[in-house]
Amino acid sequence: MSQHLKGLLITVLGVFILSPDALLIRLANSDTWTILFWRGLLFALGITIIVFLSYRSTTIRQFANIGKRGILLGFLFGWSTIFFVTAIQYTSIANALVIISISPVFSALLSWVFLKEKTNLRTWITMFIIIAATAAIMFDSFKHGGFWGDMAALATALLLAINFTLTRQAKKINMVPAMAIAGLTTSAIAAIMIALTASPLLLEAPAVPYLLLMGLVVTLAFSLITLGPRYMPAAEVGMIMPLETVFGAYLAWIFLSEAPTMHVIIGGGVIMITLMIHACFMVRGSS
Repeated sequence: MSQHLKGLLITVLGVFILSPDALLIRLANSDTWTILFWRGLLFALGITIIVFLSYRSTTIRQFANIGKRGILLGFLFGWSTIFFVTAIQYTSIANALVIISISPVFSALLSWVFLKEKTNLRTWITMFIIIAATAAIMFDSFKHGGFWGDMAALATALLLAINFTLTRQAKKINMVPAMAIAGLTTSAIAAIMIALTASPLLLEAPAVPYLLLMGLVVTLAFSLITLGPRYMPAAEVGMIMPLETVFGAYLAWIFLSEAPTMHVIIGGGVIMITLMIHACFMVRGSS
């Protein structure tokens, strides 16, 4: 198996596992900062357990190896989590996920500028199709408010692109331990906001199972997604992320009766088909 195909399979699996994340945030039905505090702690704990089970006696060395770039990556990823949860709380799930799906554009531009990675014409065409489908989905959404949720989703897309680019830049280093720092960053910022806003620290009993499942989902998903840029360009890793848009929107439709508009159905189908075609070309080119 080629390195490129390995990166593709790892990333697709990570995105598939991540798909219920937005749904779980809604089902928890709790204060935003409360969710972020416990989500961050569970994420940090989960990543630490995975690193320990994988490396045992060299666990501390794995954390030390991430260096200053890994600390920066963790800090920025922590903020991306904050913006993501905020987006899900203040706009529709479909709208938030669709806006976040434009992160491949940011990834391609950042990789081109900072990593000098050339993005082939096929990838650029694929991204522009995704942008067009995203614009079609957003066309009807902006009429229903949720401005700050939309802005939080846009910030999430940019931060995810930066994270993919930083990981790609340090592809010889395992950056999974940096995700533990991300979790602690999220939890620390949420703790400050809880103190300032008098938000509840403790979760209500019905929310606990959803938060525990959320911690498991994000731990497994981002462990895999963080490995993706070690084997393939950051722009292509980012381009796979829109799969969560389709899966996440349909899960919201099924479990929350948050029915997507026709724009979402058609645009999501276009995104899926485009990604599948591009993935086939990537596999053929790397075989």
